[in-house]
Amino acid sequence: SLCTKILPLEFIEKYNCLIYCKWEKGYVVLVNQNFEFYNVNKLVFFIKDELYISYVKNDNWNLIIQNLKLNDDLDKAVNKFKINSEVVVNNYLNETKNDFYDVEINNAPIVKIVDSIIEEAINLRSSDIHLEPYENIIKVKYRIDGKLKLQSELPIESLSEISTRIKVLSKLDITKKFVPQDGKLIFECNNLSYDIRVSILPSIFGEKIALRILDLFNGIMKIEDLNFSKKASRNIDKILNLNSGLVLVVGPTGSGKSTTLHAFLENNVKRNENIITVEDPVEYRIDGITQVQINEEAGLDFAVSLKTILRQDPNIIMIGEIRDLETAKIACRASITGHLVYSTLHTSTSFGVINRLKDMNIEPYLLVDSLKAIISQRLIRCLCPSCKEKIKISKEDASMFDLDENTSVYKAIGCGCCNKTGYLGRCGVYEVILIDEDFRNLIIDKLSITKFKNLVKKKDYELMIDNGKSLVLDGKTSIEELKTLIN
Repeated sequence: SLCTKILPLEFIEKYNCLIYCKWEKGYVVLVNQNFEFYNVNKLVFFIKDELYISYVKNDNWNLIIQNLKLNDDLDKAVNKFKINSEVVVNNYLNETKNDFYDVEINNAPIVKIVDSIIEEAINLRSSDIHLEPYENIIKVKYRIDGKLKLQSELPIESLSEISTRIKVLSKLDITKKFVPQDGKLIFECNNLSYDIRVSILPSIFGEKIALRILDLFNGIMKIEDLNFSKKASRNIDKILNLNSGLVLVVGPTGSGKSTTLHAFLENNVKRNENIITVEDPVEYRIDGITQVQINEEAGLDFAVSLKTILRQDPNIIMIGEIRDLETAKIACRASITGHLVYSTLHTSTSFGVINRLKDMNIEPYLLVDSLKAIISQRLIRCLCPSCKEKIKISKEDASMFDLDENTSVYKAIGCGCCNKTGYLGRCGVYEVILIDEDFRNLIIDKLSITKFKNLVKKKDYELMIDNGKSLVLDGKTSIEELKTLIN
């Protein structure tokens, strides 16, 4: 980084100032409230150009210093690794399993590289880390607020040892380099525990490693944290008070379906009923609920688990995902026989749910009797409150979303708080539909998307696009993010 190239990290910490960027005839210098102005003279030893002083709040300052330390440690570890890599790589060619382990544990630079990558990802609020090997380099990418970003590059020679380190932490077989492996590890950072799911996939240039970060401390969200609109909240309350029936949460991969279901379950614990889940994998543990982990190698798939669960006298069942006809039939029949069943389905729209289940050869009478509600959802990025800027909506956008041409909206700018993206965090956009007699009649008749949409409008349900528009008008997100809902 520019900061540590010009000013040593020790200087930055001691004198509470750092070089942020070049600007006009000199440099912008960030300082915190502990900065003593007579120390400006010390900066002259390093910088001969003009200085532009800018104050930073202490919380932001601490975050900057934390990231600087991580990057500085990572650079040192990579440089140290490069010095010894040739010897270490040659040693690895003929190692036994135990020797692998011994060399790995004693190889401090690799340990530091892996720890720094994971720690930096956590501090940047990443949900996933991707280590992608190419011919000469490893690309390290972080998924932040749903977007994948190239963060850094490492020498390809370090791949074998990075892979070994991660396998050791995940209790995977370090001798298997040509077969896919899945595992998990617990990583301590900032006095919190993070459950990290590990996936290793052999590619032509070596093993591609994907790490999914689950925050165990802030894992389960409550219903009020999901930010349903007032109109949607009334329907959600009705869903939470159901005693039987099938409730489906739908949307593409990574749209927060599991988060919504876990919030429902957490809310239902207070009903003091027998609640059982079947998941693949169990991501968040909830006290007061029996959670079953799918193990297909042992013959424990969704269908087998559900058959056994129904003999356990459950009131509420949560199925991680309906993947096949057998699971769908059991879910429908369980909901008809007095159980409340929550599950997810991969469809892009509420209307698509009924067609998807029909494609699975679910008889219409089963659907009519079982389906009580459909919640369709997406995740969109929230604007950074520190740098968002108010603008007048363009004529094209006003026309596209049926808004007044004088409407004011906000656009993303980018600052230090949001890693120069203009966005900070994500929020849900929802469409909550209760299936009543009118919808059941549609299901029995020949269902068309036009009839379905007309009925939704007639019932005055809030469509997902309308929910998104209200978030734009409230200044929570941008028109650009709203457009992702219709693409």
